[in-house]
Amino acid sequence: MNIEKASLYEKYRLPYAREAIDDLLGITGDVQVVVDIGAGTGQLARLFAGRCEKVYAIEPDTAMRQVAAIALADYPSVEIMAGCAEKIPLAHESIDLIVIGNALHRFKPEACDELRRILKKNGWIALFRYVFTHRAYMEMLFTKLADLSSVVNRIDEASYHTPAEALIGEGQIRKFSYSQSCLEDWGTFFGAACAGMEAPEPHEGDFAHFEAINRDVFDAFSMDGKIKIEYETQVTFGQPLVSWTESTVL
Repeated sequence: MNIEKASLYEKYRLPYAREAIDDLLGITGDVQVVVDIGAGTGQLARLFAGRCEKVYAIEPDTAMRQVAAIALADYPSVEIMAGCAEKIPLAHESIDLIVIGNALHRFKPEACDELRRILKKNGWIALFRYVFTHRAYMEMLFTKLADLSSVVNRIDEASYHTPAEALIGEGQIRKFSYSQSCLEDWGTFFGAACAGMEAPEPHEGDFAHFEAINRDVFDAFSMDGKIKIEYETQVTFGQPLVSWTESTVL
C-alpha cells in the first residue's frame, strides 16, 4: 500500500462504536496490556489508549505504520510495531487482551497458535468488525463489484476465512452489536471506497469502472446529495480454552 491510500484509510474508514470498548472492558475487568493485530492506522488501538497502561499496534504495511505514527502522535501509550499475525514481536504470555479489527479473515490458520502464544492464561480476545445493514444497498454494490474481476481476485487472494471459533474456541464466544449510521456526500463515499485495501488505484486501468460502479450506487440511494450509511459494529469475544502446557507453540 502507498501513503496516499493509507491516508484515505485513516480519513474515511468508518468508526467503531466507542461504547463497545466500555462494554468489553466492563466484562474483562481491568486490563493493562492490549495489542491490536493488523492495526492499520491505529483506529481501534487509539480507543484503548487512556483505558489501558500499554497498547501495541502491530501492522505489517509500512505506509500504514507511517500514517499511524502521525495519527497516534498524541497517544503516548500506543507503540507501533512492524509485524503480522503469523509472527508477532511480543513475548510469550505477555498480553491481557488481543483485539483485531476487520482483519481475522486475512490471517492464515497458523496465526491462531501465534496469537494464543502471546496471550496470558486468563487473557481475552476480541474481534471487531462492521457489517452494513442496508440490504438493498449492499446487494446492488456487491452485484456490480462482482463484474470487476480485479477486485474480486484481490479479495480472494487476501482472504483465508479463518473463523472466530478457530481462535477463541467453540462455545466460548460472546457477542455485542451496536447500530450506527452516518451521512456521506459523494466525496466521502467514494473516498471510503478508494480506501479499501483491494480497491484499484487511479493509475490502474479498472479505476474508471470502479468509480462508475460506486457512482451508480451513490446515485441510486442518495437524497439531496448525501447517502445514509447504516451499519453495525459487531464484537465477538471470549477467553480461549487452550492447554498451555501442551500447546504446540511452547
